[in-house]
Amino acid sequence: LLVSKDLGKHLLEVEDLLQKHGLLEADISAQTERVQALNTAALKFSELEGYQPCDPQIICNRVNHVQTCLEELEELAAKRRKELEDSRQLWTFFQEMEEAEAWIREKEKILAAKTCGRDLSSVMTLTAKHKTMLGELGNRRALLHQTMKKGEKILAKKSFSSVGIQEKMREVCLRWKKLEEVTGLHQQRLEDALNFFQFSAETDDLVAWLQDAYRIVSSDDFGHDDYSTQALLRKHRAVVEEVEKHRVAVMSLRQQLALLAPDHRQGVDVQIRVVEVEQLYGEVAEVAVLRTQWLQDALAVYRMFSEVHACEVWVDEKEQWLERMEVPEELDEVEVVQHRWVLGGRGRPWRPPKAVVWRPPRCGFGSPGGLHPLFFPPSWNRVVELVETKKGQLSSALKIQNFLLEC
Repeated sequence: LLVSKDLGKHLLEVEDLLQKHGLLEADISAQTERVQALNTAALKFSELEGYQPCDPQIICNRVNHVQTCLEELEELAAKRRKELEDSRQLWTFFQEMEEAEAWIREKEKILAAKTCGRDLSSVMTLTAKHKTMLGELGNRRALLHQTMKKGEKILAKKSFSSVGIQEKMREVCLRWKKLEEVTGLHQQRLEDALNFFQFSAETDDLVAWLQDAYRIVSSDDFGHDDYSTQALLRKHRAVVEEVEKHRVAVMSLRQQLALLAPDHRQGVDVQIRVVEVEQLYGEVAEVAVLRTQWLQDALAVYRMFSEVHACEVWVDEKEQWLERMEVPEELDEVEVVQHRWVLGGRGRPWRPPKAVVWRPPRCGFGSPGGLHPLFFPPSWNRVVELVETKKGQLSSALKIQNFLLEC
């Protein structure tokens, strides 16, 4: 058993041989104690004085022979164990290399079957899985490096033929290098797909925002009075600011498109999409400018309405005052009324506080209520008639009182 050349043909067989060898070593150890005891007892016979049943030299030679055989047996056992240990290292190396090859083949199949996703969500999921695989690749690389060191140590011992070991190491190294190349290419494809779908998602978000902005700036709501129109104008200016802020995003679309992978940026659909976004932004900006003008014109109209209303109130007040005014008969009272008359007209011919001048707006607002370029309320003619009448009465009364005073 100890001189057998059978070192096993695979790891399990070597483990079995080592187990059997361990039992044999235990048996040798047990026999060693027995032999030592027998040798000690035999040597006592060689030391007897007087009658000696056997020649002491023969006893010593026999003891030495048994001891030598025992030592040779122990040396053979130690040598056999070393050979089996080396064989176990060899077959452990081959098994680890086989496991590495099997792992490489499995990952090659996975990478060959993987796609780059159909949308942003699937690409992000695949990217997360690929990162996990990269972690496994790093761990497996460390294990393979340790296995390679074991192979180098086996080669350094020169206990076995180096041809099979070197060939296996070279084969696994080549497959590992190829796997890393395929992994790198797949990672690049995933990054390209991720950039493309992120670009598409950002473009879709930008289109959605521009469509909402277009709906807002193309609204036909211009308010119903001065206050509501001012509120709409403030909101519209905020929208215009947001539109202007998005100009940079729209203008940078072509730069982002140029950074995409050739397979993605050369697609007709994505190029058309960029052109559509630019056109939509141009329409939004143009309509926003028009709506600004429309709101300003509407605000001017409603302010004009306020001025018209103020003018009508003033005319009504003066009409009522003129109708209630009576021309007195006494000279002093006539002079007081004349003084009030002058103050009522503010020293000028009687006119409303502010003549309403109507300038037609530039964006489709017609003349409200049929106003003319110089508008006065309909009751203005009545006021003018009353003014002339009261003026004549005052003048007549004043002349009469002056005549009576002179007489």
